[in-house]
Amino acid sequence: MLEFLKKIVFSLIICLGINNLNAQNNLTMYNMHTLPQQISTNPSQTSDSRFFIGVPGLSSTHFIFGNDGFKIKQVISVNDSNQLEFNTMKFYNALNENNIIGLDVNYDLFYMGFKLRKSFLAVSLGERLKTQFSFPKDFFGLLLIGNAGSNLGQDLNFKFGADAMLYNDLGVSWSRGFKKDKLRLGAKFSYINGLVNINTEKSDIIFNTNTDDFHYTISTDIKVNTSCIMDTLNSTFKYRRIDPNLLKGQNRGMGLSFGATYNILPKLTISGSILNLGFINWNENVQNYQTANPSQKVEFYGFDLNRLFGDSSDTKAYMNELKDSLLDKFKLTKTNKAYQTSLPSTFYFGGNIWITKRHNFGVLFYGSYFQKKLNPAITLSFNAKFTKVFGLSVSYSMINKSFVNGGVGLTLNGGPLQFYLVADNILGIIQYRNANTIDIRAGINLTFLRKDKKVSAKGKGKVI
Repeated sequence: MLEFLKKIVFSLIICLGINNLNAQNNLTMYNMHTLPQQISTNPSQTSDSRFFIGVPGLSSTHFIFGNDGFKIKQVISVNDSNQLEFNTMKFYNALNENNIIGLDVNYDLFYMGFKLRKSFLAVSLGERLKTQFSFPKDFFGLLLIGNAGSNLGQDLNFKFGADAMLYNDLGVSWSRGFKKDKLRLGAKFSYINGLVNINTEKSDIIFNTNTDDFHYTISTDIKVNTSCIMDTLNSTFKYRRIDPNLLKGQNRGMGLSFGATYNILPKLTISGSILNLGFINWNENVQNYQTANPSQKVEFYGFDLNRLFGDSSDTKAYMNELKDSLLDKFKLTKTNKAYQTSLPSTFYFGGNIWITKRHNFGVLFYGSYFQKKLNPAITLSFNAKFTKVFGLSVSYSMINKSFVNGGVGLTLNGGPLQFYLVADNILGIIQYRNANTIDIRAGINLTFLRKDKKVSAKGKGKVI
């Protein structure tokens, strides 16, 4: 029975490893000067077109998956008989004390920008989904090693966590050139309408095996806030209307983003930005769940195997008794108090050496901060506009402790119509066994009055 449960658990983990990877953001797109969406990574950036508009509904769709722990090759291998094997101990040894799997989806409903003298203005409306699931190494240590040996008498923390945030974002960004356009400063204001949220503040479940008679002691300290359309604790669905209308929703918030670009030398530019400094106040359909008595320790002396594996009707009754008993002992209080969450903030800092008015090399440092965890990355890139029709960026990144992250960004223009595709980890798709990050964005824009980087007779230039 235990072996069967292990196979089920690790089959699920493999699926998670393939389909969910810890999120990164726009590492290749940051330096794509042929793509208007570049402005979303740094409000001080401009587009090579004086006016653009994203095709409504097709402007931008962005999927991000990430995992900061194991790789597929650490879970699965092929033996001499050409059969798949589960490397359970390699998987366990590759885990951090706390591991994160994330999925983000960003969808732009509307995106438009235009140049106005020395300023550039952009307006966007989109839906944002950010999810994050965390799981502890201790839990799999109990499955693999058991509760004897080094685990005997030790406090194991089964600190699972789930965070999810779905919201609408109406943003207005502005940038302007100073000092003869050597310096550009930009800012963005976002009005937020929150739709659904799960926020895990605490999730401590302490498990200990007594060294004398091997009974179990369990204590919990849990605090979870939700704003959704169902009672999470009792798994009951009660329809409460979610209104996506920006002006009607009660889960309101705001975000601020700032950016700067400076031409230090005629061919050398540095830039940086801080995005999504803000919050959402959750007031609608709120439920809060918290451990009633965190200091309480519950003793458990194991299962009645005769009832657990006996008559099916008795087994079902026994499982219901266990569930009711555990819910009673680990009682959670439920309230309906409003709460606040922070937006997932990110920062970029980079430099570019311009070889010609259409070609540059870039280096970029990136970090995202969510639920008190910093996720860094470093990217090297080459960015070019080969013709008025074709733009290309290629990048290589260190993400989530992985060095197999070769990215590519393409823009293809046919008249005003622009198609684009950006991926931060093409190599990871090919060498999937070494990958733990995927970041893909695609869309269609209408761009007008496209121009290159201006260069004076002395070779001193500026980006417009």
